[in-house]
Amino acid sequence: MPREKFNIDGQIQQMKSKGITFNLIDEKKAKEFLTNHTYYFRLKFYASNYSKYTTGERLGQYVNLDFAYLKELSLLDVYIRRVLFSIVIDVEHYTKIRLLGSLEKNKREDGYKIVGDLFKKHPWLAREIERQKAPYTAGLIDKYHDHFAVWNVIEVLTFSNLILLYEFYYSRYNQKHVEPQYFYSVRNLRNSIAHNNCLMHDLRAVENGQQEKDEYICQLVADIPGIGVSMRSTKLSVPFLYDFVTTLEVFDKIVTSQKEKIKQLELLYIVVNNRFSRHIDYFETNPVVKTALDFMMKVVAYYRSKNLAGTETDDI
Repeated sequence: MPREKFNIDGQIQQMKSKGITFNLIDEKKAKEFLTNHTYYFRLKFYASNYSKYTTGERLGQYVNLDFAYLKELSLLDVYIRRVLFSIVIDVEHYTKIRLLGSLEKNKREDGYKIVGDLFKKHPWLAREIERQKAPYTAGLIDKYHDHFAVWNVIEVLTFSNLILLYEFYYSRYNQKHVEPQYFYSVRNLRNSIAHNNCLMHDLRAVENGQQEKDEYICQLVADIPGIGVSMRSTKLSVPFLYDFVTTLEVFDKIVTSQKEKIKQLELLYIVVNNRFSRHIDYFETNPVVKTALDFMMKVVAYYRSKNLAGTETDDI
């Protein structure tokens, strides 16, 4: 049965009926936020991080959820998406650089054969490139569509198909900078950010077996100061947090410019250590959110310290 359409006042009343309070932000300011900065369905998405009463007169209502908490989570999500977008774009760019660098040194490969063989293995790929013509790529596709080389086909491949080429090339020549499967976590974040999806809408760990965890990533997190066995196990069972860690590891491994790495990690550090902590008291009674933010802070501090070690300030 279709749900009722609510105006802003109706949305406020609907939230109140669900147990959402307006103590820290009054209804007038909440209406302004819903009117000019976000919309009800998207903001309510973050309520997935909160439990509901299972018995009593408040059955089905949220436990200790104020409108301010939803607003804060939505803002943190915006900030983390902005800085992560630059990081995933860097991963894509430096993956191309690494691939071309390896190709240049590889006397067994002319750059054309590998693409031709990839198209033979995946005939749909050439057709997909043709379908994806855009004003900025149509000329290149028309010019090279019958005879692509690595150095021009990478300009028209989607990130998913770039991963396919990377995996195909490095499996053939047994060379790689990053395990290809780790790129799929980067892709998850990249696609979600590009479509403006919420990243932090559900920070709960999924049930055992539903979130596949790589042994190397688990060991990497085990070595990060302040992250114990319980936190590691729980947080790596959250799809977003697993992709977050894996993306930072790929970024650390694939980017060749130390200045670029430090610049991006400093921006990320500012978000997760300064902005995340501004209203951290909002989440003191919600261990799902509080521990997720704490986990991200520790992970980012680890990569920042690792890359700052031995770097002169003047070089940044």
